[in-house]
Order: sequence, then structure tokens, then C-alpha cells
Amino acid sequence: MTIERKPGGHGLRRPVSKLAALLRRGSADTSGAAAVFVAVALLLLAPLTLGLIDVYLSTTQRGQLQDALDTATLYVARSTETDADKIKAMGYGVLAANLNLPPDQRIVDYNFALVDGRKVVASASITPPGFAPAVWEQNNLQANSEVVRNSVNLEVAVVLDTTGSMSGQIGNLRTAAKDLVDLVVQDVQAPYYSKVALVPYAAGVQIPSAYRDTVRGAPREATAITKATKTSPVVITSADHGLQNGEIVYISGVSGMTELNNKEFEVAGRTADTFQLKGVNGSGYKTYSKGGTAQCRAEGCPSQRFTAASGASVLFNATNCATERTGAEAYTEAPPSTAKVGFHYAGSESNTKCSSGEIEPLTSSKSVLKTKIESLVSDGSTAGHIGLAWGWYMISPEWQGVWTGSSQPAAYSAPETMKVLVLMTDGAFNTHYCKGVNSKDGFGSSNVRINCNATNGSSFSQAYKLCDNIKAKGITIYTVGFNIGSDKTATDFVKACATSPQHVYLPSGGTALKDAFKAIGQEISRLRISK
Repeated sequence: MTIERKPGGHGLRRPVSKLAALLRRGSADTSGAAAVFVAVALLLLAPLTLGLIDVYLSTTQRGQLQDALDTATLYVARSTETDADKIKAMGYGVLAANLNLPPDQRIVDYNFALVDGRKVVASASITPPGFAPAVWEQNNLQANSEVVRNSVNLEVAVVLDTTGSMSGQIGNLRTAAKDLVDLVVQDVQAPYYSKVALVPYAAGVQIPSAYRDTVRGAPREATAITKATKTSPVVITSADHGLQNGEIVYISGVSGMTELNNKEFEVAGRTADTFQLKGVNGSGYKTYSKGGTAQCRAEGCPSQRFTAASGASVLFNATNCATERTGAEAYTEAPPSTAKVGFHYAGSESNTKCSSGEIEPLTSSKSVLKTKIESLVSDGSTAGHIGLAWGWYMISPEWQGVWTGSSQPAAYSAPETMKVLVLMTDGAFNTHYCKGVNSKDGFGSSNVRINCNATNGSSFSQAYKLCDNIKAKGITIYTVGFNIGSDKTATDFVKACATSPQHVYLPSGGTALKDAFKAIGQEISRLRISK
């Protein structure tokens, strides 16, 4: 912003020169009458003339004071500052720089204040010009100004890498993220709001229990067994069991035919209400009496039995996390009522776990956000595309049926509203899924990867598609590639995903990471009041 300097105190030259000319003409006349006339005229007219000069100067300087005050008020309104003392100091600095007073005049009072979080109100006064004799009392010259600070509603999704490779920097990440929250979330939430959503990610994204069944679907429950035959193969009757041929089923709690209890079997010959236990001859079993349950062990069930890339048979349990969704809506913001996200299955190995903190939907509570940030831990592998997708879901109006109350995102068409996504990663996206398990072409030992390649392809390829679709909705994306150094694949991605080259940050080291988040927070705040 260009600040123009206004001239001040120089408008008196013409009146003074006229008075001097009059005096010269009077002194040149040698007649006594003229001398008396001039003396009387000077006695009467000099104070009046000097008074008129004061009036002229007061009018001129009041206008200059108003111009300088308007400039200073506008400058403060265009800033992102909210601290009362800093606002006052900032306003005074600009006012003084634009108000060029004569040596005998000074600013005697001033104030700049932010009212209702969006209006800058200012006042200032200067001493009056003292050119005339003090034959009458003059008040200080005063001016007032008021500027409404332009603003928008702000929704920001912050997507944070909390994988195992962040173990040495998780403290710096916490500090950087909390600083960002302080800059983005304003203390006053009316008439415009500013909200932040958090999406920590590692091998997946951890979902709070209140949303888990909505976004993934409830796990398939065990169904009641009402009959079991002593045939080859054994036929089980269980109404609406939902099992599919080739799936594994776990049977327990059977009375009579106890040989079936606490064992897994492969399903074959299914109908809506019956299924066979493939290869099981029940002719030598006890007679079925009553009870028992059949629990699936497949994708969408509480546990999944699968063949690992090593050829071993492995049982993983479902976690509280979500993985990518497949099908036509894989890279869209479609709500979970249209397409559910994937379950996540993990064993005891660290790189299969999903230890990231739970997501936090949009909120204007700094304390809630900071508490969540402070609890972040580092563990697991990197599924950056899943974090990216969930950043989108947090601010997408298509997900209004999931996020409730004040966490609901606004429509894209909502007036005076800006949506931003900040994606932070410290390296390669190396984890992708088949049936909710780390895929054969993913990361980790062959005993923890399922024997099928990723359904949607690599994490990076999925992330590219998501970035394009997010930006197409008008969402601004900032990317932070932390310590990625010479990793060309990661560098190319963060540059391509961001809205522009000016939205890319490549910090190296903890201090630079904090500086990057601070710069992003300040930039978001500037955008918020300049839209």
C-alpha cells in the first residue's frame, strides 16, 4: 500500500506576503497623516489579518489531519492485527508519517481501536496554529475516521503427517500447528467466523466413534445359527447371514455339535439362509442341539483372514481408522451415503497400525484444537492420499449430513466464504490398500501385506487426482514438503498439488517448519480480509 505524504503549515505564505507589502507601502509614505493612518490600520488590522491566517491554517490543517487519519485507519483495517496495543501503535506510526506539522504544532491525542472484530475506529487531534496573538482561545484541531474491515467466513482443513518418520520432529510439528491455529482462528466470531479442522494421518485416518459407522458402514455382525447337518459337507442354517462363497466364517457357541466351535471354515454353496462348510464331513460329529453364531472374517467384518504376500494365512483386526474408497467415487467428495470409505485392518507390527490422532471437524475453539494437536504422536507408514481426501471431506458441503451443528461446512456458493486446505508431508506416500489391508505393492514385510495389489493404484497417483478435483472446486491448497530434500517424486507432487508456486513451502528443519506454518497462517489471514 502506497502512503502519500501531505504538505502542512505552508499555506500562510501568501497572506503573510500581502501583509508585508502593505507595510512596505505605508513605510514609504513620509506624510504625517499617512503615518498615523498606517499605525492605526496596523493596530486594528494586524490581529484581524493574523486571525484570518489562523482560520485559514486551521481549515487547511484540519483537512490534512483528516486525510492522514483516514490513511492510517485504512492501513490498520487492511492489516491482520487484533491486539489493541499493536493496533494503536500501528495507527500512530502511519498517522505521524503522513502528517507533516510545523515545528510549533504536535499531535496531542490519538486512538485506534478494533470494534466488533471488523471495524477500525480512530480519532486524533493536534494543537491549533499559533500565528495570531492569543486574543481568543482556539481549540485543538480534531478528526475522526472509521473503516469497516473487509472479511470472509473461513474454513481451513489442516492435514498433518504423523508417521513414524516424524518421531524426531513431532514436537516442532505440534508447535507449528498451534501457531497456525492462533493466526487463523479469530477471537471474535461475528459477523464472520473462522474455523479449523484437523486431519492427522499415517497409515490411515482415525475416525471418532460418533462418525465411524456412518462413514465406513457398521461392521458385519455375527448371525444366529439355528441348524447344522451331519452331512458332507456340513450345512449351516442362519437366516440372512450375508456370507459369500470363498469367505472365511468363524463359528462359536454351538450346543451339541461342539466340533464346530472356535474354528474357521470356508463358505461354499451359499443361499440366502444357508451355507456349506467347504470340505467338512460332519457324519462323525455329535448331533446339533441349539445355538451358536457365525461371524464373517472378511472385508467389512470385525476381523479379516487373508493370504499375505508371503503366502501365510494372516488374521488382522479392524482398527478405528478409515482407508481409501474404491469405485466411481474414489476421487470425489461424494457423501458416505453414496459411497462408503474403506475399513482398515492391522496387526501388531508398527507400520500396519493407524496411531494418528483422531480427526477434529471444523471448530472455532482454539482450546479444542490445541489439545488435539498436543496429543499427536508419530507412528506408522504414510498414506498421504487418505489424509488429503479427508481434508476435503472436512470442508465439503457434500458432507453436511455427517458433520453436525457448527462443524457443518458452508456451501461452495455461500457468499463471503473461503475454503483452504493445508497439506503437510515429510516424504514418500508409500501405503495403499487392497481390501483394507496394506497391498502387495505397498510398504512393509511380505507377512503384513495382502496378496493383491492396490485397487486404486499408488498413493501418489491417487493424491494427484484428488488435488486436481479439490482445486476444481475453488479450494485453495497450500503444501508443505518437510525435509523432502532431493526426493524428486515428493517434491514434484507438493509443487503440482498446490494452488500455485506461491502456495508451496519446502522447509528443512524444525525452525523452518514453524516459520512455514506461520507464513501460511499470516497469508490466510491476509486473504481473509482482502477478498
